[in-house]
Amino acid sequence: MQLHLPGGDTGSESVGLAVLFPIVLLLILSAVQGGLWWHAHAVAAQAAQAGVDAGRPVGATTTIAAETARSFTTRAGSGVLTDPAAQATVTAETVQVTVSGTVPRLLPIPGLDIHTEASAQASKERFTVPTLAAGGGP
Repeated sequence: MQLHLPGGDTGSESVGLAVLFPIVLLLILSAVQGGLWWHAHAVAAQAAQAGVDAGRPVGATTTIAAETARSFTTRAGSGVLTDPAAQATVTAETVQVTVSGTVPRLLPIPGLDIHTEASAQASKERFTVPTLAAGGGP
């Protein structure tokens, strides 16, 4: 004697979950990958700002600004920002630092290299002498 269950869909839930699980896993990993990109971009932006801060004082050079940004990515971005590169431009009036790198990937998709780049810019510090207004003064 055979037992027949009503509905005739024996085992369909298992098949449905087997199909749905990879899609759900892909969505979760995509969200985590987005978070990794956001964090790596934030580290690159902070490294660029650190480089600008180091390049602003009188006497600071392009080398100091770029090296400070690279040092920041090594300390704060270890494992988050791979192959970091820092480029700096210091002129008499401005300092600009650009930090770029690659974000580690969680999804094993060939050719999916996620890059990020952040820049910061500020005025160069300089000494000034106050001027007296015409007709006024002690």
